[in-house]
Amino acid sequence: MSDAPLALPIVSAREIASRQVLLALATRGTALAGAHTVPGQYARLTLDDGVARQFVIASPPGTAAMEFLLKVPPERVAPLCALGADDRVLVGRAQGEGFPLAKAEGRPLQLIGVGSGIAALRSVIEHLLPRRTAFGDITLLYGVRHQGELAFTERFGAWAGHGIKVVPVLSRPTEGWDGASGYVQEHLPRSFVKPARHCVFVCGLPEMEKAVGAALLERGVGPDQVYRNW
Repeated sequence: MSDAPLALPIVSAREIASRQVLLALATRGTALAGAHTVPGQYARLTLDDGVARQFVIASPPGTAAMEFLLKVPPERVAPLCALGADDRVLVGRAQGEGFPLAKAEGRPLQLIGVGSGIAALRSVIEHLLPRRTAFGDITLLYGVRHQGELAFTERFGAWAGHGIKVVPVLSRPTEGWDGASGYVQEHLPRSFVKPARHCVFVCGLPEMEKAVGAALLERGVGPDQVYRNW
């Protein structure tokens, strides 16, 4: 297919967490429909500021709408959420290798992300749900600063119902938070049973990925078992 971006109609745009807008674009019948094949891929979007930027695709491959989680300044939330079916967004083709799900089949899988990195991991989870029995234990460690920054919370129950352990981690918890606090690497198991069998998908800032990699290595999970989507 051509690398030229396409102007896609907007299905919906809504704020799902603090300063985070989930943008859904209709791809059915377009050349982009079959280009997204692997969770963790990304595409270039040209939004209202006219600048093309890379965003991870938050929806699983094969869906009629392609979704993106946009982290934006507060003043841009309302204008983005006001976009409707008559508006268009320029989108480039899906790129990147994404996450190697085949390598994780039959093995325990750790999904570790912070901030908007949850978009890539949400794509992974939603893609594997219909094939959940092909994978071992799955744990999602998802770190943000404040509770209001947690995205996709409406899906946490469904994920847990499929045997996925969801652990939100707040680095700056407020009074009343009774969940995990600190940083995601601090909430890895103290040890892994058969660590050589584990597979890890990571999406976040380089500093976080470095800290997670070091913590995993202490537990016997080597760098060749850790995968990034970029």
